[in-house]
Amino acid sequence: MRNLRLAAVLVFAAALLTGCDFFRSIVGKPTSKDIERMRQEELAKARKQREQDSIDRINALKLQEAMAKEKEGYLDESAGRYHVVIGSFRVSDNAEKMYSLLEREGYKPFKFKFNNGFEAVSVAAFDNYRDALDQMYKVMEFQYCPDDIWVYDIRQNLHEKYQGQNQQ
Repeated sequence: MRNLRLAAVLVFAAALLTGCDFFRSIVGKPTSKDIERMRQEELAKARKQREQDSIDRINALKLQEAMAKEKEGYLDESAGRYHVVIGSFRVSDNAEKMYSLLEREGYKPFKFKFNNGFEAVSVAAFDNYRDALDQMYKVMEFQYCPDDIWVYDIRQNLHEKYQGQNQQ
């Protein structure tokens, strides 16, 4: 009886000291190390999924922004790289009036927006800078031409501005 009691106490002590992992390993269940490893793997998967979701969200926003810019009249190079800009307007109605005037005079104008919110009206677009300058000098003879007219490079946002003789 004493041996039985001693054996029971030793089994009880072994269970207390080794914990559940001992019995779990005997039965074939995952131990605390296995559970922690699986939890870390799940956390890593969740982190990767969040990163991918963020990337997908950013790409979707970029696509929406590009589509919105296209709708709002932002330029690409399909018309030409160099635009002869005859005016830049904060008020959209003024840009529309200039656009209509140029159409009536036989030009094929373009309207586009700058990042600062101004809407520009271009008389023509060219792939060649020299052709754009030639057109700029021809347009300067136009009755309604403002004192400042310039060639706008849509690729590099560089422009060469002409200041009229009145502004000295």
